[in-house]
Amino acid sequence: MIKFIRLIPSVTAQHSMLHYSVSFIFVCTTYVSLLSARQIKDDKPASVSEFQDSVIVNSGFEPDSLAISPYGWTTFADQNNSVASRTVEGGYSGKYALEHRKETAYKLTTSQILTGLPDGYYSLWAWVRNSGGQNFCFLAMQADEDIQRMTSLPVANEWTHVVVRGVTVKNGRCKISLSSDANAGNWCQVEDLELVRESKPYTFLKGGDISELSYIESMGGKFFENGMEKNCLQILKDYGFNMVRLRLYNDPGNPNFSPSKRLPAGFQNPADILVMSKRAKAMGFQIILTFYYSDYWSNGKPHEWDSLSFKDLKTSAYDFTFKFMNQMQAQGTAPEFVSLGNEIAGGILLPSGSSDDFKALSDLLNEGYNAVKAVSPSTKVVLHLQDGGDPKMYDWFFGRCQAYDVKYDIIGASYYPFWTKKTVPQIRDWANYVSAKYGKDIMIMETGYNWNPTILNGEIGQLKNNGLYDSLYQSSPAGQRDFLYELFNGLKMVKNGSVIGDLYWDPVMIAVPGVGWELGGPNVVSNSTLFDFNGNALPALKAFRYNN
Repeated sequence: MIKFIRLIPSVTAQHSMLHYSVSFIFVCTTYVSLLSARQIKDDKPASVSEFQDSVIVNSGFEPDSLAISPYGWTTFADQNNSVASRTVEGGYSGKYALEHRKETAYKLTTSQILTGLPDGYYSLWAWVRNSGGQNFCFLAMQADEDIQRMTSLPVANEWTHVVVRGVTVKNGRCKISLSSDANAGNWCQVEDLELVRESKPYTFLKGGDISELSYIESMGGKFFENGMEKNCLQILKDYGFNMVRLRLYNDPGNPNFSPSKRLPAGFQNPADILVMSKRAKAMGFQIILTFYYSDYWSNGKPHEWDSLSFKDLKTSAYDFTFKFMNQMQAQGTAPEFVSLGNEIAGGILLPSGSSDDFKALSDLLNEGYNAVKAVSPSTKVVLHLQDGGDPKMYDWFFGRCQAYDVKYDIIGASYYPFWTKKTVPQIRDWANYVSAKYGKDIMIMETGYNWNPTILNGEIGQLKNNGLYDSLYQSSPAGQRDFLYELFNGLKMVKNGSVIGDLYWDPVMIAVPGVGWELGGPNVVSNSTLFDFNGNALPALKAFRYNN
């Protein structure tokens, strides 16, 4: 049953200065004393509180007259760009919407300060349209003494629902805003804003797999931002990464064993991952550590465990996990998350841990879980499958996990538009279903999107195309960026904030002579990284900077 609440107290729109390096033009705001109750929309996820507290003055952007700033809102702009913010006809649910548009480049913010809020957790919902092409264009919400929470507006000619999550109000006030740094002719529109009480805090974890970075650097790989060489991890941090993934093999690159010898020696082994963990922690990143339990990309047993009995295999899995977790903790880099295996629908430590024998697989997974928790009880354990968006696969696997009492904390999933043939709305619907059914949060462990149709030598890379998005967001730097804008908003829209983050794969494996997916092989992901063939930061990194 839908409930309504009518809020009576007068709330006055207040001004706050957003500091640019240039002078501002103040656009007069009409002070109002208007508060209206609004019904929750049918398409709002069920995660929102049962009734909506409408404390936003003029959330539908009704104007005093057309082309004049809507009452209740304040605009700050550089130079003479305040005219770029105006009310226009053609809103989503009402007659009007706020628009940012100008025929020359512009930069401005339209905002409102809300006061008298009960302390707690909040999200901000809105309907938007956006031409794309801006340097940035995001909806934001910020409480005092908290970071600004942002969602970049997806590129869409049709009205699209967006959400900003994770704001914690402690003293009854916060600021909501729409900001644009746009090129000539770029435009965006927003309408029908709603402030929603949430039941828990939320932080969007965003990052990628940096396991290959030390190898890339050893082979001469260099990274650049705006033409200046920089530390790759510094670039990622500056663009908003707050998490990295590290994959651990048992004994990769051992020339005496196959397939171990097909990988370069000295990388992604325990010693290398310990060093990479220290580098990551020095940057302030959270870490998700993947125990591959293998010497190679496949999920086959490491050579040292190949002839063990199943009892001894379980002991070895526990001991290896326990020892490395202790090493991580001893150097101050205990991971916040651990995934047991990689895309494990088929099992781990094959053939002994095949999912065809789920009892054996469950025993091995529980050994890993117990070892992680014995060292770091706060570390969350992830079970990671391929084909995010496939409810049958996830029902089969996690249903069996229930039947065999497998212990885990987070459901992990890979989502590539090419492999899964799923759109972001389909992934959102799948995540709503899976998280509700199994009572677990979800981490997107891998996402990739081509920014060029081919790798450097003109051949097709690992992703032959971008699936259903090929005609919408081209295999171009802008297309990769715009896909991530849509993806990150879509993931944050999942009910209860149940998708906690997304990890890009592979962001750093750039085109460097001699580097391939295995020794002697081509680098098949160099056209889906977050840096171009020459190591220059790509526009897609803006999706990480302007989403949290």
